[in-house]
Amino acid sequence: MSNQSVTNMSSFADDKPKPQGEGLPRRATKEPLPTVSAYGAEVDGLFQLFARSAKLYPRNNCLGRRPVGADGSLGEFQYESYETVHARVLTLGSGLAELGLVAGDAFGIYGANTPEWAQANLAGFSRGMVSVPIYDTLGDNVVQYEANHADMKLMFVQKKSLAGVLNVLPECPTLKHIVLLDGAAADAADAKATCDAAGVTLLDFQRLAASGAQKPHEPAPASGEQLAYIMYTSGTTGDPKGVCLSQHAITCGASYGAGLTLLPTDRYLSYLPLAHIFETVVEYGLFAVGGAVGFYSGNVRLLMDDIAALKPTIFVGVPRIFQRVYDKAYAGISSKKPAVANFLLRKLQKEIEAVRVGKHTMWNAVFKKIFRKVMGGHVRLMISGAAPLPSHVHEFLLATMGCPVIQGYGMTENCANATIQGLTDHTLNVGGPMPTAEVKLVDVSEMNYTSDQQLPTGEVCVRGPVVFSGYHKNQQATDETLIDGWLHTGDIGRWNADGTLSIIDRKKNIFKLAQGEYVAAEKIEMAISKSKFIGQPWVYGNSFTTMLVAVVVPDFEALLPHATANGWDVSSKEALVALPECRQLILDEIALMAKEAKLRGFEVPKAILLEGAVNELGQGYSIENDCLTPTFKLKRPALLRRYQAQVDEMYTSLGEGNVAKNAAPAAPVPVTEVQAANAAQAA
Repeated sequence: MSNQSVTNMSSFADDKPKPQGEGLPRRATKEPLPTVSAYGAEVDGLFQLFARSAKLYPRNNCLGRRPVGADGSLGEFQYESYETVHARVLTLGSGLAELGLVAGDAFGIYGANTPEWAQANLAGFSRGMVSVPIYDTLGDNVVQYEANHADMKLMFVQKKSLAGVLNVLPECPTLKHIVLLDGAAADAADAKATCDAAGVTLLDFQRLAASGAQKPHEPAPASGEQLAYIMYTSGTTGDPKGVCLSQHAITCGASYGAGLTLLPTDRYLSYLPLAHIFETVVEYGLFAVGGAVGFYSGNVRLLMDDIAALKPTIFVGVPRIFQRVYDKAYAGISSKKPAVANFLLRKLQKEIEAVRVGKHTMWNAVFKKIFRKVMGGHVRLMISGAAPLPSHVHEFLLATMGCPVIQGYGMTENCANATIQGLTDHTLNVGGPMPTAEVKLVDVSEMNYTSDQQLPTGEVCVRGPVVFSGYHKNQQATDETLIDGWLHTGDIGRWNADGTLSIIDRKKNIFKLAQGEYVAAEKIEMAISKSKFIGQPWVYGNSFTTMLVAVVVPDFEALLPHATANGWDVSSKEALVALPECRQLILDEIALMAKEAKLRGFEVPKAILLEGAVNELGQGYSIENDCLTPTFKLKRPALLRRYQAQVDEMYTSLGEGNVAKNAAPAAPVPVTEVQAANAAQAA
């Protein structure tokens, strides 16, 4: 692991003349970027990375899970050592060789995070194969698309997902083997008949390992520029793109661990999807140092119980998870006697104000004692990624968790390696470049984002050993995104005075209202979601309309106590959101948050619909109803299809008729239109 710390990190640019239309690249240090992994050129693949740790830390806990008792109760985490897992990976790899699979063949893994998932992945890498992770929440059509697009030869499948794979099996001609990650193939007679009819071999994890144990093969891992993954982006529109990541790219990213100091004694809970780059890089970062990875019970509702059992030292999450911690904490305070609640809220606010300037009050120790238990009591570092962490949540965590809480920035196309905050950085940004990446901003003059400003702005572009090789079977998209070795992210960034980066806009999501005003829906959604009563906002508008509307899923953990205290009808969530009083509350909250964020008048939604149908996680927009990607991004076209009638009704109530009925979802504004508008404003 690199000894470089990100503490007090800023960024440095070479002493060169600034190019026209862009800023100079900035790096974590003035030294050139690394060209090999942190452990040298001989460790240039993920299997080699793991094998190194198995040799150095053979007795360390490696993979763990909670056993399920006869009554369904969950026990304490039980682990297998690095040497035990390494030995099983070799036998599984030998089993793959016995099936006739060779280097370069693609294999899929379709299931939730488990020790078997991790071992299957490493087994494929031990044979030089290419991993194609599949989100376990996606539909059969996506499974079929990815299996065919990647020319998949084998798929590891969790038993609960087997039926979906069998439904599309006749349409997947390259798929020749299915391996059950759990359960026995002998108990799936109907499935075997379907596989036999399609000419597909069905076996289970145990039989694959037994086959390999009988006929061992020496490992033959890929390295260097050979592919490690075709990782399909979740995608908010259209078919997902297959991001090609080399062994070198992802090994380099994982081995440097974003510049953080990871330890052989670290414990980590795996619950974010392993089909996503964020979780993948974090886990291999832990494997690189001999850390322990325990897998959650598979039920998100029991996540806090899993955390209490594992007692993680490193906790990684996405904003939605941290938002739930925030909501539960404030709900707990509010449930106390009014005098006690008000006292604690005042002291917490004082602590938050101190955190903003890098200090603490005498109440810090009290809040640590109260809230640190929520994360198991041993966490020494918390990291948020995949989307911006709301400032109020970030400040709360800094004030209460007794450890650094930092944000990172990256994407699948750069192995989640772009920027990360310093450990003592209490400002709200995404930090400076990681040791494996250099970052530059390219002017987007049509949006008034340029490198000539006092604080330079522009499209964030990333270069380095962690950048992807291209999109699988999609040269056009590759050429549009990867230009002269630079990955163009589509995000708009700003360099701050201390050399950190802030993400301030999205290049592709700006759209125009009928009166010519330009709107960024994500900025508005981020602003209004700061209300404790607003869980999931979706803001809509298009060039046929002059106003914005919104569909809002309330945060019922905050709303229900408020409604009960005011004597509102709480017989059901649907009945509650239908109340005029409830609607007015949310409208008032939107107005308040908009004022605090200094939104312009046309950026404030003029009509809203409240959604009362939510799942067990309190989500009205979910992966299951196709309104969220697996990384919790809004799927805007799907949302418009779902709420088209209600959108029309809102616009009718505003006197605009059904102007949105046949309109396409808000599309990126052509450059010429924005340039013309800017010129008119300047005139």
